Amino acid sequence: MRISDLVDDADLKITLRVPGSEGRLERPITWCAPTEHMDPTPFLSVNALVLTNGMGLNVKDFRIWDAYVERLMAVPVAGLAFGLGAAHRELPAGLVQACESHGLPLLELPPEVPFVLVMRHVEHVIATERYEELRTGWELADECTRLAADGRSLATVLERVAAAVHARVSVVDHSGFELIGAGDAAGGTARTTLRLPSGDSHRFRLMIEGIKSPVVLQPILGPVAAVIAMQLSYTLGSRSPLHSREAARFMEALYEDRGVTPAQLRRFAVEAGFDPEDTWGSVLIGGAADMPPLKLRAIAWRARVGLESGFGAVRFMEESGLTTLLVQHQRGATGLLDAVKGFFADAPELSVVVTEASTLNELPLALQLARRQVGRPGVRRAPLADLAGIVQGLPSPGLVAMSQRLLAPLATDGGSALRETLASYLRHSGNSREICDELFIHRNTLSYRVRKIEELLGLDLSDGEVRATCLLAVSIVAAHA
Repeated sequence: MRISDLVDDADLKITLRVPGSEGRLERPITWCAPTEHMDPTPFLSVNALVLTNGMGLNVKDFRIWDAYVERLMAVPVAGLAFGLGAAHRELPAGLVQACESHGLPLLELPPEVPFVLVMRHVEHVIATERYEELRTGWELADECTRLAADGRSLATVLERVAAAVHARVSVVDHSGFELIGAGDAAGGTARTTLRLPSGDSHRFRLMIEGIKSPVVLQPILGPVAAVIAMQLSYTLGSRSPLHSREAARFMEALYEDRGVTPAQLRRFAVEAGFDPEDTWGSVLIGGAADMPPLKLRAIAWRARVGLESGFGAVRFMEESGLTTLLVQHQRGATGLLDAVKGFFADAPELSVVVTEASTLNELPLALQLARRQVGRPGVRRAPLADLAGIVQGLPSPGLVAMSQRLLAPLATDGGSALRETLASYLRHSGNSREICDELFIHRNTLSYRVRKIEELLGLDLSDGEVRATCLLAVSIVAAHA
């Protein structure tokens, strides 16, 4: 029910004397408020239609009318209907001027039209509209319930809801990150949100963008919000995997290594939507034993959706307490680690390990290494190699690539001095006299080179396992030089 609807009804004989500011005639009327108070605002609410005969306002001073209208606009009310006959034969000039100044719609009621007729008409129309809104809402909820029962995805349900309200509809988490959406805002800027019924472990909202009509969203979307919440809860809490069959087969082959040939692995990669010749990035997300599965899956979903804006291919696989994301075709200069950090700022208890591989042959070893790093909370990069990875990879092409990447920073000076120093250091177990004699260098030069090597590799050579890993890597690279 809008102000324009009253004006268009010929039976009410209402005359529009002041249309008000732009869009005011389309404001919905929520109820009628008959009053003769000089200041009725304590008894009013937003979008009320004020009805008055002006008995308490039989004044000619414009300032009094201006203050009266200003108070009504502060509520704000939908409009002012002024009845002639009881106290005024015609509209006060001061009232007309004040309504024009503040942009408040002013309606003129002839003496033969009592307030009760207007009130009954407005209440009847509002009741009819509310019934239609509720009926529409429950019909939409019934339809979406059938879609969900038939196994249709949450995306399909949102598409139906978006079509019903002619706007963009999306599910966002407590931080405002969009998990999934449908529809088009069509350039509209109006935005509203509804809380989805959910547990306290992770809160979600339904966001509607681009509403152009005065439709009241709560009666229409209230019933279907429960359906969306149930399907979202099932999606996030279900034990059934969400990943595609092709992605699962590829990642299982990468992890399990059950005699899969390189040709089969390449075929699985292509079927999952990857380019076997491109570089690889991976993100492993692990949760503590007491973390609700719904929260872990929601945050992993957020990371997956967010990475899709920076990478051309994003696939994932779920296990109990662990989600693996694989990405390719990076867009822009932002590295994978920097891109990932923002998705887990509100979940410091998660263990997130990021790793990269230059070839498909190297990828299984890189994933296994990253998997061994999952456990400690925080977001961090996995080391390029460890002793278990070296031993596990013997004598695969992936191991050669991993070893070459591990030692590559030592060639930044354009020479081989640092790599020769590392090899001698490892062969002689750090004995400075023997190393200096072999390389014909001073003890101070050796100390400088060792510090430089540790800085470039990001390793601590005082760690026995690190020395063993580097020794194997140096030997493998030398054997394949």
